[in-house]
Amino acid sequence: MTPLLEPLPWDTDFFGFPIGRADLAGATVEGLREIEDAARASGIVCAYGTVDPTKGDAGHLAQTFGYRLVEVAITFARPAGALPPWSSASTVRPGTVEDLPALEPAISTLAPWSRFGADPRFGPEAARRMHRAWVERTARDGAERKLLVSEDDSGLTGFSTEVHTGVPRIDLMGVVKPGSGSSWALMADFMERVGDGVVEGGPCAVRNVAPLRFVEKCGFEVARVEYRFHRWFDEVAGGGP
Repeated sequence: MTPLLEPLPWDTDFFGFPIGRADLAGATVEGLREIEDAARASGIVCAYGTVDPTKGDAGHLAQTFGYRLVEVAITFARPAGALPPWSSASTVRPGTVEDLPALEPAISTLAPWSRFGADPRFGPEAARRMHRAWVERTARDGAERKLLVSEDDSGLTGFSTEVHTGVPRIDLMGVVKPGSGSSWALMADFMERVGDGVVEGGPCAVRNVAPLRFVEKCGFEVARVEYRFHRWFDEVAGGGP
C-alpha cells in the first residue's frame, strides 16, 4: 500500500530541506488532513503530488488545501520504428560527464520550463541546478538511464536523456546548436535502438509549445496527462504564511 506521504531522501539532500511525495489519487478531505498531520509530525516542508485530471475532483480539492498547480504535464507515446525522412548533419554517441560543460547552455534553457522553475519557492536557479544534477546522474548511470549527445563538425549540437525501466522513454532533450537537426538525430537514434513495442516521450509541460510540435511531427500521440502540485506546509490553505 502506498503511504499517504512518502519521504524523498534524494530531493531532501539536494534542496536542503525535508521533501516528500503526497498520494493525491482519489483524494478526500480526510486523506488530505492525514497528509497535513503526517507532514507536520515528520517535519516535511514541501510535498509533490500528481493527479489524473480525468478521474474525479481530486485536483480541485487539493487546491483548497493549499496545493499549488505548478505544471500540467503530458506524456506521449508511439510504436517504435523509423521516423519520416529528415536531413541532419548531426551524429549521435553516448554522452559522458566530460560533455557536461558544453551542454550547460541547453540545460539552462530547459530549466525554466520545469515545475521547479514555475514555483517561485524553488525558482529558476534551483531548477537549473536540479537539471544539471539530473543530466550528470544520467551520464554516470549508463544502464537504466542513458545520456546521448549529438554533434557535428563544430562540436556538440544537443543531448537527450533516456529511461530504460519499463517502457523506453526520452524524458529530456535539449538543443545546443539550433538548426542543426540535433533533436531529429537523437530521436531517430533512439528509435533504432529500442526495438519493437511502444516508446514514450516526456513528460513535457503543456506550456512548452516547441517540444509539443516536435513530438507531433515524430508521430507521437498523447498517452496521459497529469496535474502536478507542490504543497508548502508552512503556508495555510490558499497560500500565504
